[in-house]
Amino acid sequence: MENGNFLIDEDDDTPAGKGPLCDTPRKSYRSHRAKLQTVTDCAHEAARLYREARAGKIKVEDASRLGNLLSIVSRMLGDSEIEKRIEALEQKGWH
Repeated sequence: MENGNFLIDEDDDTPAGKGPLCDTPRKSYRSHRAKLQTVTDCAHEAARLYREARAGKIKVEDASRLGNLLSIVSRMLGDSEIEKRIEALEQKGWH
């Protein structure tokens, strides 16, 4: 997010030139699509964000916000994996 503008996805249905929550013009550029299917994927993406912030490619504030979201996604993925393992044990008769 930068000055009320949002990173946009090319598949976004929002009317051209408008941000989702404001009337200011959006900055249009390709967003990075990370594969976030495992906790390891989230760790790799967090490392990429860190490197980009250190290099000045993205604002530290944006990296922080995205890092927080990655942390949430990572926790959900970990919880989901534990849930699957528990279900598998229960099906085998482990209580």
